Amino acid sequence: MGRTSCVSVFLLASSLALSSHASETVSCKVRVVFFSQGSIGEAVIQEIRKTRSKLSLALYGFNNLVFAEEVVKLARQGINVRVKVDERKSMKKRHRQVVQLLKAAGISVQAVGHEGKNHDKFAVIDEAKVITGSYNWTFRAEQNWENLLVLDRPDWQKCTKRNGRPFGETPLVLLL
Repeated sequence: MGRTSCVSVFLLASSLALSSHASETVSCKVRVVFFSQGSIGEAVIQEIRKTRSKLSLALYGFNNLVFAEEVVKLARQGINVRVKVDERKSMKKRHRQVVQLLKAAGISVQAVGHEGKNHDKFAVIDEAKVITGSYNWTFRAEQNWENLLVLDRPDWQKCTKRNGRPFGETPLVLLL
């Protein structure tokens, strides 16, 4: 594991520990994916296809129609899908097309970005897994040096409810 990934895992572990009660040990499986290992987009698709009941997305950039179509497929299977996108970014042509596609499929899409950008880049799958990192869900992201963390912790829901932070009260740390 390279220096960057060690630092990322350390920071993640630190934030997990801070979010729990002092007497509680927190652990989760972490999978790190880097641009140099192949398509991060494929890794994202593989993970979201595992969704069984609920998918919550908070994304700055979301103009990739392949991802949008995967999300629509989930919604058509009866999976509860919620999406939050950056207000300004969602007005751009390609992003607007994705938002319209999602809304047409009955997906709840909310544009947010109070006093700045909604710069989040994460997905919560079945309240048990979080996908996050530098990766935007855009066509261009596949050409960038990006990273992705897949955090698998079956009891995320308990932590979220105990901390009293519903989805949408950014940042991601509030979910941990």
